[in-house]
Amino acid sequence: MKFTDILKSASSNLWRNKGRTILTIVAIFIGAFTISVTTGVNIGVNDYIDKQVNSVGASDMLVVQPLQPGMTNTEGPEEYQENTQAGTQEMIAQDDLKTMEGLKNVEKAEAYLIPQIDYIQGQSDKKYVFQASPSSELARDMEVGREVSTKSEKYEVTLSPEYVESLGYKSAKDAIGKTVTLAFSSPATKEQKTVSAEVVGVQTTSLVNGGDSVINPALADEVFKQNNDGLPEAMKENYYIATLTMEKGLSKDKITDLKNELEDKGFLAMTVEDQIGMIRQVINAITGVLTMFGAIALLAASFGIINTLYMSVQDRTREIGLMKAMGMSSGKIFLMFSTEALLIGFWGSVLGVLGAMGAGGLINNIAATSFLDGLTGFSLVQFSIPSVLMIMAIIMLIAFLAGTLPANRAARLDPINALRYE
Repeated sequence: MKFTDILKSASSNLWRNKGRTILTIVAIFIGAFTISVTTGVNIGVNDYIDKQVNSVGASDMLVVQPLQPGMTNTEGPEEYQENTQAGTQEMIAQDDLKTMEGLKNVEKAEAYLIPQIDYIQGQSDKKYVFQASPSSELARDMEVGREVSTKSEKYEVTLSPEYVESLGYKSAKDAIGKTVTLAFSSPATKEQKTVSAEVVGVQTTSLVNGGDSVINPALADEVFKQNNDGLPEAMKENYYIATLTMEKGLSKDKITDLKNELEDKGFLAMTVEDQIGMIRQVINAITGVLTMFGAIALLAASFGIINTLYMSVQDRTREIGLMKAMGMSSGKIFLMFSTEALLIGFWGSVLGVLGAMGAGGLINNIAATSFLDGLTGFSLVQFSIPSVLMIMAIIMLIAFLAGTLPANRAARLDPINALRYE
């Protein structure tokens, strides 16, 4: 008897008692649906976080700042030192950057300069407080338009979406190509300068770096030049934050060693994952708990499979005895009933996954117009082929294991006793 014949026989036998089979599949469906939706939420949220990571750093980057009193990871408050003065802020000097660049596994150390911009003005007469970062090698998630050019001498800016309507534009698309006015001054001379810049793109809403727009290097240089005008030379060469570009593919242990080495030299270093790791942990914990409910439903469904197949064995006892009397081996009878269990798991998981996809689309539509309104590029529920196949494979494995008990009983039936069964 070929496997295709066993599959056809198992499929037809499965629907002899349609009510019992459908109820068992529904139990599998509930577990598959719950697990699929929670997995989709986990994928959707983590995918959005990954997109936002690019706006604050990359996996091979360390953000470094001087270690201030109380910033160490020791237990309890730090002891006061006699020569410590309140309100003093340690800075990173050029020599410190050279020292960092000389460390093992560090390719480049750069000062992270923060442009001090007074305001931005668009088509309306209103002026708004404006924050912007210099462009870098990191890719930004854009809603429309493009990123600023690192080579152009023209002044360019990509706006955070919060500014679009305030600056007098109808939409993000309408803002592209328009000119805005930026004002920046020197804290020493109090002299203010204004320039015009072209809006070349609008970023998606960011939970990680909300309100932070981007300016190109030509404009950043002009802002820094004005910010530093009149300052003592010593203050011009000191920075609050630096970024270290590490070698590609460093292990977690090597990154930890590098952070410890920097701490010994008086610097606090953090990766992007350190900064957003807590968000991931909370999301994974919530979806993990919800997945457990799906697992409980599958556990209950496995007992349903056992019950369904046990009753099927009882109903077909004489049939099993006849098949064994005609020469069918115990292994093939075991395989036939195990195949029935696999089919129950297959149909339950397929229907559960399809139901979850349909519900996911509905949830995304509702979320986009309600509690996720304004978070462009955020699909709360997403599905991937590997995750869907893994869920189906796990559910079918559980169904197979649940079916081994009744299948084993069927395989061990004595043909003489089975033929006598009333």
